[in-house]
Amino acid sequence: MSTFNMIIGLPGSGKSTFARKLAKNQEAVILSSDKLREEMLGDINNQASNESIFEELNRRVNEHLANGINVIYDATNTNRKRRKHLINHVIKCDKKIAHYVNEHYHTVLKRNNERDRKVSREVIDKMYKNMQIPLLNEGWDDVVFVENTDTRMESRELLESLITEVREHDELFTQLQNQIDDFTSIINVPHDSTYHSFSISRHTYYVWEYILTQYHGQDKMQLLWAALFHDLGKGFCKSFVNYKGETGRYANYIGHEHISSQMAVYWLTRLGYHADFIRLTNNLVQMHMMPMKASEKKMNEIETLIGLDAFEKLMILHEADLSAK
Repeated sequence: MSTFNMIIGLPGSGKSTFARKLAKNQEAVILSSDKLREEMLGDINNQASNESIFEELNRRVNEHLANGINVIYDATNTNRKRRKHLINHVIKCDKKIAHYVNEHYHTVLKRNNERDRKVSREVIDKMYKNMQIPLLNEGWDDVVFVENTDTRMESRELLESLITEVREHDELFTQLQNQIDDFTSIINVPHDSTYHSFSISRHTYYVWEYILTQYHGQDKMQLLWAALFHDLGKGFCKSFVNYKGETGRYANYIGHEHISSQMAVYWLTRLGYHADFIRLTNNLVQMHMMPMKASEKKMNEIETLIGLDAFEKLMILHEADLSAK
C-alpha cells in the first residue's frame, strides 16, 4: 500500500529537512518542484513553465505510487483549491497525508536570510497571507502538524487562568503580550474602518468577553483561544491599499485570517495542546471570515469542509464577532 505525503509550509519553515527525515522513516522518494525546475529548465528560480513542471511532477508521483513506492511531495502547497483538485482528481494511491510544517514567520525570515538561495521578502509575505492550513475534509486520510522544536512554553496554566476569568482590556492584553509577543501588534491599533468602531485589540476583547460570559458548552477553551487569535493577523496585514492596488482612506486586512490561523497553530503547539484541540481552534480561526455575506451554498461547503460540530462552533464565534463591531 503506497502513501502520498504532501509537505505544506512557507519557504524556510523546514519543509525539506522534515521531508528527508520522513523519507528515511517511510523509505519514500522525495519529489520536489524546485529540483524538477533545475532539471528541466536549468534554473531553480525559473517560474516560466509552471504548468509543464507540475504536469511532469504529478506524472512521476503517480508512476512511483503505482509501483508501490511511498512519495513525498515537496512544494509550498499553500492553496486549498489546488490541493483538493490534486489529491481528489490527479493523485492515485491508497493513502494521502498532509504534513503542515509549523514555524513562526520571524524564524522563517531568519532561516531564509541564512540560505544561499534566498526567497524574496515580498514572495514570503505573499505566501504568508495566502497560506491555507490543510483541513482533514479536503480529502486527506490524516493531517499532521509538524513541530520544528521540542521547546514547550511553561505558561499554559497561567494563560488558561488568565483567559477564563473576567478581566479588563489592559490587564488581559498586557499579560497576553508578555507570553505571546504577537499580541503586541494589535494592542490599541485603530481599525480605520467603516465597519469597526473599536481598535483591533478592543474588538478582540469584546469577542473574547462574549464567549467567556455567554457560551457554556463543550470546547469552551478552544472558542476562547479562537476569539483571541481570530484577528491577530490584522497587525501584520493592515494596509490602505485595496485588492485593485488602489490607495484609499480606509484600511483593509487581506489574508489576516490565514495569518491568524498560522499564529494560533504555532502558539497552541508551543503551549502543548493536543492535535485535536489545535485542529478545532484552527478551523474556527481560519474560517471565521467565511460566514460574512456567504450564500447558503457556500455555508454548506464550509460545513462539509470542517464538519458539523466545528461548523456549529464557528457560528457561535461568528455571533460573537458580529456583536463586537
